[in-house]
Amino acid sequence: MHKLTFLFSLLLTFHCDAFQVQPMVAELAPNGSGAQQTLRVMNNSSSSLAIELTAFDLKIEPSGEEKLVQNEVDFFILPMTTIIPPGKSQSILIRYVGDPILASSKSYRIGVDQVMIDTGESSQSGVGIATSFRTLFTVVPKGAKAKLVIEQKQQHQEGLWKVLLKNEGNKLLRLSKATWLIKQNDDTVNLAGEELSRSLSGKLLLPHSTREVFLKVPSQFKAEQSQLKVQF
Repeated sequence: MHKLTFLFSLLLTFHCDAFQVQPMVAELAPNGSGAQQTLRVMNNSSSSLAIELTAFDLKIEPSGEEKLVQNEVDFFILPMTTIIPPGKSQSILIRYVGDPILASSKSYRIGVDQVMIDTGESSQSGVGIATSFRTLFTVVPKGAKAKLVIEQKQQHQEGLWKVLLKNEGNKLLRLSKATWLIKQNDDTVNLAGEELSRSLSGKLLLPHSTREVFLKVPSQFKAEQSQLKVQF
């Protein structure tokens, strides 16, 4: 199947012409009632929507490159494929059935792919994937905590820093959910919310891992002359 478009988001809801998925981000427990989540797919189009779901292990390289490895054993998904009538929605059960004893949180992407099939509703034929969503599901053991350490920051170019981060804790860090405080002499700036999301190149830091991110800052702030704090 030919993948034409992949749309990635860490927002709780993401809209497109074809369909909508909720939630886009979820935390699960390793076992018990908290180990499952209902995913809702809404067909906003005027024709039937065929989808299929796939689970992937989420890996992030130190450079920030995200790698997905298909995982067929850690999740029970029902249904894995379905056709949703126009204007209707489908609830899908996502249940973690992997290792119930985890030392650190483990993150996955649950892919929701629109599959183009001939339903007789249009003159187009053939099979392919038109639109894909990659949700973020994290299985978090009880008591898990993240611990962010700023290892290094340096001036990459005017208005842009390169920051080396380390998560010494055992829980995923969502970097864009913090407030980044920058101080240089009497000047200060706080980056948070949508402004931070636009300024930050990387949004996730896995447990016990290190990665580089780029941070857009006002041009008067120089990395070697500034203090940087990240508050969650």
